[in-house]
Formats: sequence, structure tokens, C-alpha cells
Amino acid sequence: MKKFIVISLLSLASSVSMAATISLPDYLVFTAVDGKPTQKTSKIEVQQGQHLIELQFFELFSSAADDTNFIKSDSLYWSLNLTKDEDIQVSTKEILSAKNAKSFLLSPVITLNSPSMSDATVSLVNHEELMAIIMKQHSKMMQH
Repeated sequence: MKKFIVISLLSLASSVSMAATISLPDYLVFTAVDGKPTQKTSKIEVQQGQHLIELQFFELFSSAADDTNFIKSDSLYWSLNLTKDEDIQVSTKEILSAKNAKSFLLSPVITLNSPSMSDATVSLVNHEELMAIIMKQHSKMMQH
């Protein structure tokens, strides 16, 4: 009987789906996953599968004691097909100034690192670009 219970517990534990942890730099936060709002945080757990991740950039830069420049982006989107339950570290080129931040937001590219990925780059898209991608995919589906 004990053997049956142990086997049952092991099979139950193996059927529980694992999650990957995705970590962002401090100036990027998750705002939604698959259209569901999240707490604005730089770390989140995501299950395997296809996801639409919504991010936002925000950072405060100071060039002098009385001169501050707050930079905040509109929503940025990342389509993620997560095939493995492994931690993913997201990074960007160094953003040390308002000029760097504005340059990043003109062409937002993130770099992914995990046990199975090394320096994989992903371009983020804004809302208009996301809608264009969706319309293009929809048009392709309607033609078949």
C-alpha cells in the first residue's frame, strides 16, 4: 500500500506543470500576460506555451541636482513561445542616460539568456505594429 501511495504522489507531482521565471532589468516591467493585467513587476512566472507579454519601460534620469528627466514608454509587446520550463534573463544594451533610453524606445530589442539560449535577440513591437501583425496573420488564415 505504501508503494502505491508513493507512486501516486510521484505521478501527481510529475503532472503538475512547472513554470519558467522571466526576469527583466529594473527599467522594464510586466504589465500584462495574454491580455490579463499583472502587478507592475520585473519578475514573473509563465507556463509553457504561446504568450503575448506586455511590457513598459520607465526610468528617471538626473543630469544635475535640479534636472530630472522621466522617460516612460507606451506598451511594448513580445510574443513568446515558451517550450521549456527554465529561467530566462532579459537584458538590453546599456541604458545609462535619457539619450540611451530614447534610442532604445525607437528600436526596442531585448536579449534573452537561459540554459538553452545564449544572447537570443527579440524585437519588441508597439500597439500599432502588433495590430498590423495580427491583421496580416488574419488575412493569411482567411485565404486558406
